[in-house]
Amino acid sequence: MTSPATAPPAPAAPAELESLRKYLAPRWWPVWIAFGFVRSLALLPWVVQVALSRSLGTLAWYIARRDRRTTLINLRLAYPRLTERERRGIARRHFVSLVFSLFETGLVWFDRRGRLERLARVEGKEHLEAALAAGKGVLLLGAHFTTNEIAAAALPQTGHFYDIMYKPSTNALLNRLALGARRGRGGNMIPSDRFVDMLKVLKRGGIVLYAPDQRFDGAGCVTVPLFGVPALSNPGTTFVARATRCAVLPFIPRRQEDGRSYVMRIGAPLADFPSTDPIRDLGRYHALIEEAVALAPEQYLWSYKRFRPLAGQPDPYRGGALRGVS
Repeated sequence: MTSPATAPPAPAAPAELESLRKYLAPRWWPVWIAFGFVRSLALLPWVVQVALSRSLGTLAWYIARRDRRTTLINLRLAYPRLTERERRGIARRHFVSLVFSLFETGLVWFDRRGRLERLARVEGKEHLEAALAAGKGVLLLGAHFTTNEIAAAALPQTGHFYDIMYKPSTNALLNRLALGARRGRGGNMIPSDRFVDMLKVLKRGGIVLYAPDQRFDGAGCVTVPLFGVPALSNPGTTFVARATRCAVLPFIPRRQEDGRSYVMRIGAPLADFPSTDPIRDLGRYHALIEEAVALAPEQYLWSYKRFRPLAGQPDPYRGGALRGVS
């Protein structure tokens, strides 16, 4: 049990969730049907869910043509030295990993039998405790892996409150359901447009899970190689660390090869972070991602257009045609 001397202050009470009664109109029924389907799957024994994930992942590989194309383009950019057969092997396993994430969402949202706690463990808790004992807020620096839902849900094993930066869904009902389920696991949710709220949490000594590795073309964006490919990136981690003087600890989830257990690793605080150069800091962050992905490449989010450029630049997802130019 965490001692009062090292425990960060409890988070502020989250805003009250809106009633689900406003989402009973027919236009919301497809989301409710999908919600019920995932909930039904969550009732199955985990060994059955693992087997279904592999079967449905193979089916998804053949059906989801657009995502398959994006995945293969990303892997060709990131791993030019691999053969096409090797890249397609990773891509096929990635689709299995994507389907796994659906079952993991059901596990996180609906399981109340302690199954998640038996499947997942958090390593490196000593690094978190040391940072908190030093009176610092802690930024757990993650990335977009297919295991992110279950990784965040495992954090209560550390014995601490925590907040998660997230990008709200464009579907209002899906967003409401996700918020309700995730809060049930003990974590507060901070929308990505409430950046100041994250700073407040860290300044008061709290813990925030943050994954800024997706494409960013907003104000202050920089281009920093990821897997050796120019990538529009967010230098916000440097700003956050400077403004709050928090400790920055890598947080890397990994689904074990048999699909029946998970290890979430909290790394040691990044030394000399932040530096005076945000681009250098991003390079270090990207190197951490590359190192983690090398252990289980199929678990990174390859089906996302991470390397899409600015308008007027060659777009790899359009065969090299200039983006935004017809």
